[in-house]
Amino acid sequence: MFKKNICLFMILLMYLAGMNTSSQAQESDYGLPGEYLAYEIGARASAMGGAMTGLADDVSAIFYNPAGLAMQNPVQIGLQHIVLFENTMFDFAGLAVPLPNFGTMGLGAVLMTSTGFDVRDENYLPVNISNSLYQGALYLSYAANIMPRLALGANLKIIHEDIFGHKGTGIGMDAGGLYEIIPEFQIGMYVNNALAPTVLGDTYSGGVTLGMAGKLFNDSLLLDADISKSFGNQNIKWCVGGQLAVYDDLAFLRAGLDDETRVTLGVGGKYLNITIDYSLSLEALGMTHKVSAGYSFGGYEVRISGMPKIFSPTGINKTTTFAIIAAAKYSVQSWEFNLKDQNGDMVRLLSGEDLPPSQIVWNGKDDRGLPATDGTYYAQLVITDINGKVVKSNVESVRLQSSMPFSESSELKLE
Repeated sequence: MFKKNICLFMILLMYLAGMNTSSQAQESDYGLPGEYLAYEIGARASAMGGAMTGLADDVSAIFYNPAGLAMQNPVQIGLQHIVLFENTMFDFAGLAVPLPNFGTMGLGAVLMTSTGFDVRDENYLPVNISNSLYQGALYLSYAANIMPRLALGANLKIIHEDIFGHKGTGIGMDAGGLYEIIPEFQIGMYVNNALAPTVLGDTYSGGVTLGMAGKLFNDSLLLDADISKSFGNQNIKWCVGGQLAVYDDLAFLRAGLDDETRVTLGVGGKYLNITIDYSLSLEALGMTHKVSAGYSFGGYEVRISGMPKIFSPTGINKTTTFAIIAAAKYSVQSWEFNLKDQNGDMVRLLSGEDLPPSQIVWNGKDDRGLPATDGTYYAQLVITDINGKVVKSNVESVRLQSSMPFSESSELKLE
């Protein structure tokens, strides 16, 4: 079943990549009211071609699919500042806060500013009015798991525009859903401007985006394919993107493609709780660079860490200890700790009810009590909450190396 779903997903990617792009010749979205809100949020999503509706796994879910907030645990902050062209800038800020047994709240803001216009009348004489324009939106988001694999979310957004001194405000709403078919495959839907705001006499155009995402090899490879239809014209748009984690999820490589044959590339890095992302878009008008930053803390995190990273059952450090943090959004019903070798074969499997222990000590032996061979081993904690939602920790690696000598200074004392 798993292989079948991967094949279907890859067929979809190839189909989208080969779609007839004649829609580019049709009426464009450019110039429509609220067009600036379709601008890509976050360098990570931009590097993936803007394909994020099916994935929606970071704070940018506020803008791509608010339902994705319900699937996330830590408190997250995201920031971006971009200089686009000739005194035009685009900024965004986002905050996601999970709440115990209630869901997740989100707060987001986008602002596009452009200054320095030479404003003149029909006789080409200077006009004494504001020579700047400001367009922005404030998002108030909420998302929750309706069922273990189904999440729904919505945005209430307040739009404000100041166009050369003419000011207006409007209110609109977005809606989204995310369904996990299997742990490796999920689908999402986002309805933009389900309740369309009207500002300065113009009503914002709405649209629907469908997204399909694959999370493979313990989330080391993420894929997303989105297809969208705007209510304002006849265009059907698509975009695809992927992310590959390297160096134990400390660095990321990304790439994407969209219906306008725009190629996007990017990298990302994570240190402690800070992430920095960069994207490069190869477009008709040239190259566009974007940088964004994120910070996560607290919240409801499921994480393990092994220490020491290298140990020897015949040396001084005879064991390694996995410290466990299992702060789930909902009460934990059961847990499972698995330890696999570099071939993916199970070496140790522990499980229990309620909360897991605060630490698990491994002495280098398998479930049969036999010594494991030298090599790298990968541990992961999986918990299931009272709603049936499965949450996985990071994958932590340790190395068993019996032949390596250890000094006294590296000794880890365990009771």
